[in-house]
Amino acid sequence: MKNKKFKPHLMYKGDKTVKANTHADHLSFKKKGYGHTKKKELGGPLVGPSHKKGGIPIEVEGGEYIIKKKSVNKKTEPVLEYINKNGKLPDNYNYPVADARKRSKK
Repeated sequence: MKNKKFKPHLMYKGDKTVKANTHADHLSFKKKGYGHTKKKELGGPLVGPSHKKGGIPIEVEGGEYIIKKKSVNKKTEPVLEYINKNGKLPDNYNYPVADARKRSKK
């Protein structure tokens, strides 16, 4: 099962990422312990191509939660990092409250 039609791709080992440009690269990196999934057991942002460019192959456990890329920004990222580290929201977290005066009448 040699390279049918090899496509360059990223391979992962811990926090290290390499790009296998050839089938020979792929085999060499595989011998060194690199694989196709990046484990993020402690949480945090994934680094890689967008969905349009092939995305990132990931392995998840039941109960884990995926946040949309659009939902992660300078204001939300510190809260997400805190949740990953502590398993809860900060005690002083201000929950967003909708202004009832702005609700449309049906």
